Amino acid sequence: MNKLSILKRKLKNKDPILSTTISNIAWSGLIQKASAFSFDFMVFDTEHGTLSVDGLDEMLRMCRFCDLPSIVRLPDCIPSVISKALDMGADGLLVPRVESLAQVETTIRAARYFPRGRKGCGGFSNFRNDDYGNVEQYNDNRLIFIQVESPEGMSVLPSILESYGEELAGVIIGPYDSSIMLGTPLEIESDAMTNYIKKIFSICHDAGISCGSFVDNGDMIARYRDLGGNIFWIGTEISLLCESFTNVCNAFQKEMIGF
Repeated sequence: MNKLSILKRKLKNKDPILSTTISNIAWSGLIQKASAFSFDFMVFDTEHGTLSVDGLDEMLRMCRFCDLPSIVRLPDCIPSVISKALDMGADGLLVPRVESLAQVETTIRAARYFPRGRKGCGGFSNFRNDDYGNVEQYNDNRLIFIQVESPEGMSVLPSILESYGEELAGVIIGPYDSSIMLGTPLEIESDAMTNYIKKIFSICHDAGISCGSFVDNGDMIARYRDLGGNIFWIGTEISLLCESFTNVCNAFQKEMIGF
C-alpha cells in the first residue's frame, strides 16, 4: 500500500498524523532525506515561503518518486493557482484563511474533475500511476485541507462541513493568525486561544473529520492532542534547523565553557 493510501486511511480513522513544512529550501535531496522519517505528508508553503515554481515542481516530483504525499499551501483561493499546483504533482492542497463557503466551493471546483468540479486536464505530473485515466479515483486521491484562522472561519465551519465535508480531508488551525484575530497576538496558549481550539476541534469531531494545528515543535504535540487534535503539522525546515543549531550550541556551551 502506498503512503497516500495509508494517509487517506489515517484521515478517515482520525489516527495521529505527522507533517512538517518546506518553505524556503528548494533542494530535492531534502525530500529524499525526509522520506526516510515517519512523516505522513509534506507541506510546501507558497503562502509565506519563497519557493519558486521551478523549485516547487522539482520537489513535488521527488515526493512522487519517494512515495511521500505532498500538500501545497496555496497563497490564496485562486483557480489557476489551485490547478497548477496539482498539475505539477501535488497530492493535495491546504487553503489558508478560510472564512466562507465560496472559498471552499472555488477550491473544489478548480481541483476536481467533472462531475465533482471543473478542473482542466493538463500538466506533466498531474496524474499518478494509480489514478491515470480514472477521473473518480483522481478526485478521491487529491486531498483538500482547509485552514481556519479567525473567529469568522470558526463561525462558518459547521456550514462548510455540512455542505462540503465529504470533499475535505481535514481542518487545520493556523494558531498565530488566529491569536491575532482573537486580540491576543502570538499568545497561542492564552485562554481565548484554548477555547477557540477546543471549539474548532469539537465542530470537527461532531462532523467526523480529522483536525489539527500547526505546532511549533515536538514539545507542543501533547497540548494539541489533549485538546482533541490528530493532525500535527510541526515546524518548517528553517525552524527545525534552528532548533538543531540551538541544541548543538547549548551542548558546546555546557561541555566546553561550563554553563
